[in-house]
Amino acid sequence: MKKLITMAAIVVVSTVASPAFAQDSKPFHGPWVGATAGYDVFDAGDGEGEDEGGSEDGFAYGVALGYDYNLGNFVLGVEGEIGDSSVSASDTDVFEDGDELILKAGRDLYAGIRLGVPVNDTLMIYAKGGYTNQRFNLAYTLDDETESDGDNIGGFRLGAGAEFAFGQGFGRLEYRYSDYGSFSDTDLETSRHQIMLTAGMRF
Repeated sequence: MKKLITMAAIVVVSTVASPAFAQDSKPFHGPWVGATAGYDVFDAGDGEGEDEGGSEDGFAYGVALGYDYNLGNFVLGVEGEIGDSSVSASDTDVFEDGDELILKAGRDLYAGIRLGVPVNDTLMIYAKGGYTNQRFNLAYTLDDETESDGDNIGGFRLGAGAEFAFGQGFGRLEYRYSDYGSFSDTDLETSRHQIMLTAGMRF
């Protein structure tokens, strides 16, 4: 009798645990964390011509985390990121003739959503969008005198990419565009184009 009860208990536990295990083993599902790095192009100008404003390229890097829900035909996720960059951009004749304004990109905060379509168990393509808040450090020069300041500017980010899964690890290749609008009371429009690689792990 005890053996029969034990066997029945094993069958019940196995029956209940199997769907749960299958659910937990879904690809592109659950919490994740990763490190990201890539190519960053920072634009600053008034948009009135190629000679107005400037752009610089450099290196962007950061850490990201989030949670994905695999709903079968698509994946819905939330994510956040904090990053930094080595680039800056400049413009002349912003307030007065002969002046120069240099903007350097500082820390960047991002929060948004991601919508993906699994191609198979190891490949997913996705699009993303959300809010980004960029810290800009400013140096303003007029008549050989320089003043420094900083400001945080909110904007939006749109992106698309592909994610490759291998066990609990994953890798991503992603393009994204961020628009922060004008800086303070100037006509200096700020935006960024980035191509980023991310390596991370799911839990």
